[in-house]
Amino acid sequence: MTVTLKDLSKASGVSVGTVSRALNDKSEVSEDTAKRIRQLAQELGYVPNRAGRALSAQKNLNTVGILLPSINSPFFDDIKHGIREAELEFKDLGLDVILREVEGWDVDEHLSTLAQLKEQGCKSLALCTVDDPRIRAYINDLSDNNIPVILINNMVQDCKSLCFVGPDYYRSGEIAAALLAKSRQHQTLKVLIVVGLKSHHGHAARVRGFTEELKRRQCDFEVVDVVEGMDNDITTQQVTMEALRRHRDVNCIYMASGSGVSGLGAAVIADSIDKFFVIACDEIYTTRELVKSNIIDFVICQEPKVQGYQAIKLLHEYMSKPRTSKMDDYIVGNIIKLKNHFE
Repeated sequence: MTVTLKDLSKASGVSVGTVSRALNDKSEVSEDTAKRIRQLAQELGYVPNRAGRALSAQKNLNTVGILLPSINSPFFDDIKHGIREAELEFKDLGLDVILREVEGWDVDEHLSTLAQLKEQGCKSLALCTVDDPRIRAYINDLSDNNIPVILINNMVQDCKSLCFVGPDYYRSGEIAAALLAKSRQHQTLKVLIVVGLKSHHGHAARVRGFTEELKRRQCDFEVVDVVEGMDNDITTQQVTMEALRRHRDVNCIYMASGSGVSGLGAAVIADSIDKFFVIACDEIYTTRELVKSNIIDFVICQEPKVQGYQAIKLLHEYMSKPRTSKMDDYIVGNIIKLKNHFE
């Protein structure tokens, strides 16, 4: 009977990838482990497949570096779940993942974290980062040094990334406007828009899609204010409450960010005089509870787990095959959910 790498893996109690690296003299495996696996292979009569060894020799361990602004931002939990799922699936094929998390969108902190990932020997990167000239220049430098970059969830304009994995933010804004127009026909709409950051590409695209769709539908509307919650619950609550005090005629709220939704809910609950029609983005626990409590009317979701998984999968495939200049963007769906989905 032919002895396979899987047989050696089972007999030695290590992964198939570790067995393969040991038999091909890869430095990532300790000498004691490699010696034990080679001895076991000889005892069991393992005969390497020449074609398989040729293919294996073309592959180096692909260490993927991940940067996420996920500290104190529960939206990213599902993205991390997708990343871990892909890591487990491709680990035996030479994939390793280094995840670095930061809080918020400070450019200097993002640049410092990118430098750390590069110093740790990452051969490819998946980044959710800031659309900033310095970040753009760093990504271009990485690309010029044969370190491919995939962008997750937020675009960095005009940079040399392989592709973008995330939602169509503009389309999400259009959908929010269509829901509002259908639900509040023949009503004058006084809209407060809450974003995380006005400079965030995705949030800005949502706002643009939202307002342009209302115009196309010839709605009688006014955006009375656009406020920044900085993707933080306390800040979101403060700026929302202040905007509602300044604009007592607000009857609709569009939250174009998934982070800070607890603050939005607190602000709406605190203003017990008025009832607002509220559309939010991105499904997390707090959003579900606010929808169930009739504080939020609709939530437009964006499949974050799929984003995390696909970013790693695409980088693994890219590093395992001959280089191509670009890859197609992977755009996830916009999914509308309301109270019935969560009961």
